Amino acid sequence: MKRLFTMVMLLLAVVCCHAQSATQIFDRTVAAYKAAGAVSANYRAGSSHGTIVMKGNQFRILANNIKSWYDGKTQWTYSTATDEVNVTTPSAQQLVMIHPLAAAQSLKSGYKMSAKKSGSGYVLTLKPKAKSKVVSVTLYVSKNYVLTKAIYTTKKGSETLTISNYKTKVATNAATFKFNKKMVPAGTEVVDLR
Repeated sequence: MKRLFTMVMLLLAVVCCHAQSATQIFDRTVAAYKAAGAVSANYRAGSSHGTIVMKGNQFRILANNIKSWYDGKTQWTYSTATDEVNVTTPSAQQLVMIHPLAAAQSLKSGYKMSAKKSGSGYVLTLKPKAKSKVVSVTLYVSKNYVLTKAIYTTKKGSETLTISNYKTKVATNAATFKFNKKMVPAGTEVVDLR
């Protein structure tokens, strides 16, 4: 699940670009995300698919196998596999796995970037500076400055994550990013791991 969070967050952190160098594209992409207000998108990664809503350092994921809320401090995660909600306060290191801005900073400092213009926008290729399980990350950004696909390549293979129906300025409130017991089956156990 952390890998899925990481993939979704990294993709949504990279939603817009319009510069010549990879670093400029990346920096402007992060700035565009920060300026976009609340955003929402559909995603698909293998057999997992769902919707994510993000605003600043908060998010909500509603997927076929997991539901997760993060209000900037506390994370609630419901898994259909365990039929329970785990409540945590992620550390800075854990945030890199689940938070788009933290993940973006990790990519910027930990990866060499290159970019090329393609007929449909840009292709960013990121390769780790140090030994890593990840061999490369390839990000596809449309000419309308929306990230549509990412391919994560490891020594064991690759995974593709696609993003669709990306929207900015989505209406949200504080409750959007907090656990809602009405969104999980009645009687679901809540396990506080803080």
